Amino acid sequence: MLWKRILLKNLVKRVGKSNFRGKKDDVQNFLAESLVIGRKVEGSPRMPKRKLGNVESNKDKVKKQKTRENNEINVGKDAVDRISDLPDHIVHHIFALLHCPKDVARTNILSKRWKSIFDSYLTFDFDERYFRVHRGRGKHNRIKAREVQKKNFKNCIEKSLAARLEPKSCIHKFRLYVNNLNDKLASCMDRWLSAAVDKNVKELEIHVNVKKKQYLLPDVVLMSETITSLKLSGCVSLFGFTDAKLCNLRELSLKKTLVTETIIRKVEHSCPLIEDLRVIHCRGPLCFRISALVKLRRVELHECDMLSSVEIEASNLETFWYHGQNNQPCKFDLTGCQNLKHLTLNAGEMTDEMFQNCISKFPLLEKLFLKECNSLDKITIISGKLKSLALNQCMMLQEANINTPSLFSFEYSGHKMSFPSMNISGLREAKFHFNPSSKASYISELQKFFGNFDQFKDFKLIMHSKQNMTIFEDPREVGLVRYIDEKLELTTSKSSVLRSVDSWLQALHRKRLTVVSSTSEFPKCIHTLIMNREDDSYCCRYYSRKCWRHYVAGVKMAETLNNSDKTTYDFKWRSTPVSC
Repeated sequence: MLWKRILLKNLVKRVGKSNFRGKKDDVQNFLAESLVIGRKVEGSPRMPKRKLGNVESNKDKVKKQKTRENNEINVGKDAVDRISDLPDHIVHHIFALLHCPKDVARTNILSKRWKSIFDSYLTFDFDERYFRVHRGRGKHNRIKAREVQKKNFKNCIEKSLAARLEPKSCIHKFRLYVNNLNDKLASCMDRWLSAAVDKNVKELEIHVNVKKKQYLLPDVVLMSETITSLKLSGCVSLFGFTDAKLCNLRELSLKKTLVTETIIRKVEHSCPLIEDLRVIHCRGPLCFRISALVKLRRVELHECDMLSSVEIEASNLETFWYHGQNNQPCKFDLTGCQNLKHLTLNAGEMTDEMFQNCISKFPLLEKLFLKECNSLDKITIISGKLKSLALNQCMMLQEANINTPSLFSFEYSGHKMSFPSMNISGLREAKFHFNPSSKASYISELQKFFGNFDQFKDFKLIMHSKQNMTIFEDPREVGLVRYIDEKLELTTSKSSVLRSVDSWLQALHRKRLTVVSSTSEFPKCIHTLIMNREDDSYCCRYYSRKCWRHYVAGVKMAETLNNSDKTTYDFKWRSTPVSC
């Protein structure tokens, strides 16, 4: 069991370094709990401590060896092997977070069951960046290191495909990331992709990170009837799409490549089942026009050069996300998208008239995010379905009239805060981020904003900056404050307050936390979180990066004499964390 704990500890560290989101935290917690297996075994004797300065005799060494063997026997009998009992989908998710094929292969020694799961794992992930070789000084050494890296990368793929791919009738996902493409490697890529298509691969990802050479997709990929998800990135030529027949494709993502109007039209006609279409950091086209994809549910356009107009007609479209490039003007025509629910716009040249014409066509809109729309001056948002609204860094916005009775969350950041007309009776969460140069001018506007609420007894106001945090149980008490902090959060959930305090303390070396409350129940939870921190210090025992609890050197609590409802916590921090 000891070797399993050591290997699982390394897995936790590698999972923690992953860039993936989603279930990563759950997997880390599950692995951390598994590491304590066998530590608390009843009836198992402990090893005696060695006394310094004394030389052990052979008789003592034999006695200790027998004691150690007895411990291992007891652990093997009494401990529960939770590592082998992990569900298959959890093990598969761990494999996905490890990325490197070598690390995934090393998990075979954890247990026989893990080996069988690895043999049945239907995902192949090959990334050349994980095969980097140390380069010495000089051009000759760099070239030699690059050749060794590419050779190791190719050998790993060849061995993995020969051992794991051939026995399978189908695979789920095949991902390939390549650096420094040449003709020899391109022919190998054709062979690898053909082998994946022959095994009826469903998800295919190809990333080619090179500047001067384009990789042309083989015809076997463009004619596949099993691929449902295709993600292409880098120097991958899309001219072969003119003859493509991906009849079952549901998801298409194009990143950092050349996309023309001809390719968009061919994708529209040869891939009628597409539901998710994303074009990210691509060159062209001048006009993005879609009208024949009846199953289209999501469209994302991020920083595409020379994009001048967007015309989409899709009755089932639910999500549209547009991020403009360098304030380049772009016209929107989303006719026929009456079922749109999520709209995100980052368009610096969008005018008030363009916005009003766009927003009026979506009666079912639930989420609206506007970011850096610097040409907006006065806007009106009227919706009975809208639940989430964000106005971030729209610097020229002077006035926003909001009539959204079903609004649940609201977020605002910028220089001016002017909401002359607001109907947000259903609001439960709000966040504000102010410009430091004009924070004092917002006090009267905040008082007017809070005047729109009748449920003050349910709201809690959090004001915080880099050094200080103040929590008001009654938001109306903000009128007594002469100076407000950069960020404000308004929430009805006590758990949201505790999460905000925890995340604020996680950014180290915060100085003061103040709680203003007339009751004893609300500040009691915060007091427990801070003063009982040592009871929870085991939370990151097996992680190299410690939480804020390990850095606190001391907390000084004081009550203000003039106001008995105000409690202040002053923190003193260590430069290095205390181990568990």
